[in-house]
Amino acid sequence: MPYVLIACGALLAAVFGVSAVGKLRGGAAFASFSGSLVRLRLLPRAWAGAAAALVVTAEGLVPPLLAFPATRMAGFCLAAGLMTAFCVGIELSVRRGASAPCRCFGVSSSPLGRRHLIRNSVLLAASLSGGAAVAAGASGPLHPAGVAVALASAGCAAVAVVRFDDIAELFTGSPGVAAR
Repeated sequence: MPYVLIACGALLAAVFGVSAVGKLRGGAAFASFSGSLVRLRLLPRAWAGAAAALVVTAEGLVPPLLAFPATRMAGFCLAAGLMTAFCVGIELSVRRGASAPCRCFGVSSSPLGRRHLIRNSVLLAASLSGGAAVAAGASGPLHPAGVAVALASAGCAAVAVVRFDDIAELFTGSPGVAAR
């Protein structure tokens, strides 16, 4: 169980770290993310900036919270809450017929769609699994090879999550085809 904790924590720390940095890499990136909240018909323009700042702040808190045993459960809970909110937001925008590029990790030409629900559901499952491992008191002697496998697995999964739209486009042939 401690390897599940390590893998889930590393995966979520990497994904949320990349996501926050992608939205904060410049004023245009943040403005694009904030604007996408309006184009997805999730929030009025007057609230979009504050909501975007709240999302980026919460995403930025996940990696340090997961890094320390005393705050690890809070990190998994925050990650689960964010993933739940993102899933609800995507589902609402799809049902309303809104279409805007995914700004999850910065610039993308792929509109948010149901395939992003799958990606976020996997991250929600990792959040819940990590939280369950913390609650179960996942501890014990660690073998270096086990830690290496957990971290390597988390790294591969993080790359797949961050580059999800590119991978999906390899199979669909164009941005957003599978999103509808």
